[in-house]
Amino acid sequence: MEQMLQKMMKRFPLFIAMGFMMVIVALFIGRINAGNAADYFSQPKGVRETQAQWAEVRAGFESTVVWLPYFKFLGVAMILAGITMAVGVIASKLQDLGKGLMANVPETARVTIPPRPGTVMFMRMFMMLGMLIIIVGFIVALGTAANASEVYSVPVADLDQLPTGDPLLEKLASVHATETWLEALKFVGVAFFFLAIINGLSTIIFALRYQKKAIPQVINRIRQPLAVAGD
Repeated sequence: MEQMLQKMMKRFPLFIAMGFMMVIVALFIGRINAGNAADYFSQPKGVRETQAQWAEVRAGFESTVVWLPYFKFLGVAMILAGITMAVGVIASKLQDLGKGLMANVPETARVTIPPRPGTVMFMRMFMMLGMLIIIVGFIVALGTAANASEVYSVPVADLDQLPTGDPLLEKLASVHATETWLEALKFVGVAFFFLAIINGLSTIIFALRYQKKAIPQVINRIRQPLAVAGD
């Protein structure tokens, strides 16, 4: 399991590249969606709210507005995951460097290598939680976008005449309610990524402090026998 995680961590450039590509794709989709919205609102109110063809146009850009932000955040999450993995690789290299140093000095000069800090586990856990939250949010956004497409494909004039309790009105209410809490959920996911990065940096600081303390001790233990022999 540990070896598999280490191999995955080394693929951080792939995650960063994929995330960047997703953000660029989202930019182009957003540009096209903006054009559709401009076409819709350039029509007179009486035309766009009564004709089915313009209702379909609205359904397209309104549903895209629901899922596209989460698609962008999924790309950002991939980039943050790549950064977290890169930090994890640096921490792992520092740990290997410390073990290699102790393996190449006399046994009498070696100092005890401390166990891996708990920040390593938290780094991985927070990264996985952040990615899981963003993915779940994206799936929910896709379902909400489907409901939005169904609702907005009906002309506004017809929607306004629907009675209370109509299934379309309930879906419309569900779309707006879900959009509200999804907006907060994606920031929770990003916050977990930042917590993962913080724990990764804490692991690096732990390793650097250990090496700063251990290297002078090793040097002093090597010098002592040499000093005695010289006397």
